[in-house]
Amino acid sequence: MTLTKDHLEFENRFRSVIGLSVNKVEYTEISYEPNNPSPYYPTQFKNLDSVDFSIFFFTDNDKLIEIYWSGRFYQYGIDIKINEPSDFSGFIKWDVSVNDLWRTFIGAKITDVKITWETVTTTEEDTRRIESFIYPQDVKITFSNDKNVFISAAGFLDQGDKEVSGMLDNLTVTDNEELARQVKMIN
Repeated sequence: MTLTKDHLEFENRFRSVIGLSVNKVEYTEISYEPNNPSPYYPTQFKNLDSVDFSIFFFTDNDKLIEIYWSGRFYQYGIDIKINEPSDFSGFIKWDVSVNDLWRTFIGAKITDVKITWETVTTTEEDTRRIESFIYPQDVKITFSNDKNVFISAAGFLDQGDKEVSGMLDNLTVTDNEELARQVKMIN
């Protein structure tokens, strides 16, 4: 797989968060019940959340990192914004900093970021033209406490599913690599 200049610049943008400490984490979700809001991100798995839109890291140096799904390279992949306005407004936000999944990362410094690039090939039926796209399916973020967070542009199609489907307008996130592999968030 050969990465283009755009792919390499994308990786560098993600890697620019190395050295920042996470002070707070928020999820942004669609408010399915505006009159009685409740979180939709919990799943049947301990420490695996399913987030419909964004994950925000509030860091030292007043940096705000948003990890979200986008169609930047192909529908859908991981993307990042740093101190930029979110595309998602008017939705509900949940401070998840004290949740089991995030508690050990608060105050920890980001020490590494690794993107998993996937290739998808499409064929246009009317022209039989074949195109290949390389897109960022998931990211592994390593912290100074030697723990990792895995975030994938994937989701459960139905409640109770045992595996996620990739390339969805949803994020799954966990700190458990074995579980991430079990549910097919990562290879």
